[in-house]
Amino acid sequence: MENKGWKLLFASFFIIILTASISAQEFSTEVFSQQAQAETQWVWGSIISVDTQKNEILIKYLDYETDEEKELVVAVDEKTTLENVKSLSEIVAADTASIDYITTVDGKNLAQNISVEKPQPEDAPGTQTAGELSPQDLEGAAEAEE
Repeated sequence: MENKGWKLLFASFFIIILTASISAQEFSTEVFSQQAQAETQWVWGSIISVDTQKNEILIKYLDYETDEEKELVVAVDEKTTLENVKSLSEIVAADTASIDYITTVDGKNLAQNISVEKPQPEDAPGTQTAGELSPQDLEGAAEAEE
């Protein structure tokens, strides 16, 4: 008789565990599908700050609908792709960036792609290549050498 009681208790415990496992799996599948269906949004603006401890970026951008400058916190995770930088720590305040992100079910803005615009050497002020120098510049340089 005692043997039947243990079997019934074990069977009940197994059913409860199985039911909880299925419910958790359905919940995680639902959350994942909602995130996968989240619409990708885009923002372009100036980086205000980077918090490498929280893996977050604060960006200032122009809201074209209201014509107002706004700020947005965007989280970065291991799935975020970075362009023109190797890590989050290379992004600094005043960098210009384009960020593709989604808003998760819990309201968090999660970056999918961050493209940082780094100035090219030829864009640096005061630098010109020989093809960009005017004849007057070339004459002045030749006279200075003499």
